[in-house]
Amino acid sequence: MRRKDRERTDAAFFDAVFAASEVLFLALKNGDAPYCLPVNFAYDHSRDWARLYIHCAHEGLKLDCVRSDPRVAFSCAVDIHIDVDKATTYYKSVCGTGRAQVVEDMAEKCHALDCIGARYAARCPRPTPEATARRVTILRIDIESLTGKECKPAEEGARA
Repeated sequence: MRRKDRERTDAAFFDAVFAASEVLFLALKNGDAPYCLPVNFAYDHSRDWARLYIHCAHEGLKLDCVRSDPRVAFSCAVDIHIDVDKATTYYKSVCGTGRAQVVEDMAEKCHALDCIGARYAARCPRPTPEATARRVTILRIDIESLTGKECKPAEEGARA
């Protein structure tokens, strides 16, 4: 990272940005071109690993891309404020890479849907019934790298 003064590497920062982000931008390889789309997601780091869960239909371009090349990149940002007077933007962001795969295990699919439902305060039954899990495909992204970055005003009262 060029601006080391803005780099954030602490787990609490990653947790906070993932928790506050409404969407995750997911980048996939589509032949010779990138394919980037916003998705609902859940960040799960409750064990010795960190992963993201995404739900989708049983078929489509997203799945075609993952099956062709499971390498993905993603990003999300929060607390975005453009200061036109200072010609700068304040933000907190997380970018990362990982490998995506379709979750086949029913218990993990239900866990993923529970995580997504809880994250968005969805009015759906939890624990997720298997019948519900069968209606969707779950992608799991095993996170390989994370980078955090924060640009904040020099003084806390500088933003209005």
